[in-house]
Amino acid sequence: MKRTLALLGSVGLLSVALQAQALSLSASGGSDSFGVEASQSIAPTLRAGVGYFTSEDSGHDVDIYSGSLMFSPYLPGIDLAVGGRYQYQDAYYGDGGALGLGGSAFVDTPIPLTSVGGYGFYAPEGLSHGDIEKSYQYGAEVRVNLVSQTYLHAGYRYYRTDFENEGEHTLHSGPTFGVSVGF
Repeated sequence: MKRTLALLGSVGLLSVALQAQALSLSASGGSDSFGVEASQSIAPTLRAGVGYFTSEDSGHDVDIYSGSLMFSPYLPGIDLAVGGRYQYQDAYYGDGGALGLGGSAFVDTPIPLTSVGGYGFYAPEGLSHGDIEKSYQYGAEVRVNLVSQTYLHAGYRYYRTDFENEGEHTLHSGPTFGVSVGF
């Protein structure tokens, strides 16, 4: 309950502190997993976001909290974002945080209102603390634009972390489905 209240408070503060336009809310889930994310434009090509993801895919409960700052230049035909995302992981194998560098890229397909793409973040040992030595996440998605700034998406998500005393563990691996709404 405290985690949910903290996430809702963070989303509320982000919404109030930043301009009221270009807010995006996203929710996704899959087998034994669920995630929510909110992001806000803070400049024409810059977005800040917060998120929460939980999974029991590894046989143990994992909670991941994140904050990101992404640069999205205007490029015709491609939706590109690059930047950093800090994640704090509360896992059975250990707790800690890491700054991941990466981004996403999506391109339109010949199918109307449909795009495909992927994302990835890598947090090396030098940018981590606590029990985390390094961490990476990647995924691929298909997005379908239902109406203005509202998308359905489906894909595959993979989280893996190297913990200081526990070695490498896959925290989540599997299909994901969701919806994203922009305001």
